[in-house]
Amino acid sequence: MGTYRLECQFDVMRRIDWSEGDLGDHIDTVFDRLHQSEIVRAVDAEADLDTGRTTVSMTVSTFDDDPLHLACVALGIAIRSCGAEHVGLLPLGEEGVLRPKRNQWSGLRTPSWRVRQTDFDDAAPDTGDGTLGS
Repeated sequence: MGTYRLECQFDVMRRIDWSEGDLGDHIDTVFDRLHQSEIVRAVDAEADLDTGRTTVSMTVSTFDDDPLHLACVALGIAIRSCGAEHVGLLPLGEEGVLRPKRNQWSGLRTPSWRVRQTDFDDAAPDTGDGTLGS
């Protein structure tokens, strides 16, 4: 089983400005869902609630031949299950058909996670305490 680290930087935004606390609550909900994934071993995040700039670092363990794709799918499922959409996380052919259906916010309020930067590599050994280790 391989252990890998995926780090993605997003701009999390929507057409109507966020109300006080809405962005933080939305990001927390996505991370709670991400922790429920079977392949995710640890998640760390930083978010600037003024700009929506969010960095997600996650460690995944899998036997899969394409661990990057699997890690992106797990992150995408967490985002979509919270009623948001993501842009640039998966190949265009997959992104186009993956729209949130359940829990979706109204059109102008639908959060959009736009990828700014992605980094993927072999992870440091898992410490087993839910953190990414150093």
